[in-house]
This record gives sequence, C-alpha cells and structure tokens, in this order.
Amino acid sequence: MSDIKNIEEPKQRYYRATFVDAACVDMQITVEFEAPFPRDESIDYSQLALRSFLEQVSADHIKIRDIEPIET
Repeated sequence: MSDIKNIEEPKQRYYRATFVDAACVDMQITVEFEAPFPRDESIDYSQLALRSFLEQVSADHIKIRDIEPIET
C-alpha cells in the first residue's frame, strides 16, 4: 500500500455582505460571495465582498430595476 497523506484544500464557503449608505442606513444592498473558510485574518473579506459586488454588476447579475426622482 502506498502512503498517501490526506491533504485538505482550503475550504470555500458563501458569506453574505450588506452594503449600507453612509447617510441613510435604511438603504442597503446584500450580496453573497465565496471566500476561504474558516476565516483567515490575513484576508480582507470586505474587499472580497466589494470585488464580488462589482463583478456581479459588470456581468449584469445585479441590475437597476427602477429609477425615480426623490421628492424633496
């Protein structure tokens, strides 16, 4: 028998990030993204979330549904 060691790849898991408007916390967008699990303190997960959001917008996975004027 060969002596094969079980080498585990870093596991990925989906995370959810919620982006909020700094001026109005009721305005929010939530995106899901894949990242290493368990959490790695050397990785900036907020940057992974932002990159995923921008990729989803660029790929038309996130679209604008309505554009309306704001009443003042």
